[in-house]
Amino acid sequence: MEPFVTHRGRVAVLDWSDVNTDLIIPARYLKRIERTGYGPLLFADKRYAPGAAPAVDDPTAAGPDNPEFPLNDPSNRGASILVVGRNFGCGSSREHAVWAVAQGGYRAVIAPGKGEGFADIFEGNAFNNGLLPIELADADWKEIADAGRTEGGAEVTIDLRDQAITLHPAQGAEKRFSFDVSEADRHRLLNGLDAISETLLNDEAIRKHEQAAPAWLTPQTA
Repeated sequence: MEPFVTHRGRVAVLDWSDVNTDLIIPARYLKRIERTGYGPLLFADKRYAPGAAPAVDDPTAAGPDNPEFPLNDPSNRGASILVVGRNFGCGSSREHAVWAVAQGGYRAVIAPGKGEGFADIFEGNAFNNGLLPIELADADWKEIADAGRTEGGAEVTIDLRDQAITLHPAQGAEKRFSFDVSEADRHRLLNGLDAISETLLNDEAIRKHEQAAPAWLTPQTA
């Protein structure tokens, strides 16, 4: 997993509340057995014109874009920071939703309302896949969202070590905001660790513990 230390990127704003995982990636695409190739499927039922979403067996075969979908605005091309509304990622626990966001080119997602920005399972899946979910105070979130919607848009620099965001608007002065993530999640992202790779750092200690276990705890082969 790629470490997340600092990242500067363009902001794209999709300030819809209660965006569920079926909207992020429709359930029909969960039939796929691959873990990659989900970027073109992100918001498939919204980003493409009616009837133009990719086929399940060929995610690259999409029709024309829906010009009304906010993320299709030319100003949002190349954005790597997604600014969303409250309760993003609610609904099912599908990890595919995080895969789609990350493979859609986003390194971080910023939502309003501390403790209310993301559904719990989506948030956990995000940290485990190198996608940084950030919850900001409403006023701070609004400044970033408003800057992203103005002519020329905005970029932000996210510094995970300092837990700080610097807003670089096309119009107006730069501003700095703070955010909080748990020390455990921060450590894993800074070092590019998911739950499994972090556990494997203790491989030798685990092996010694197993070797010291009583014989009756050791699995026996026939």
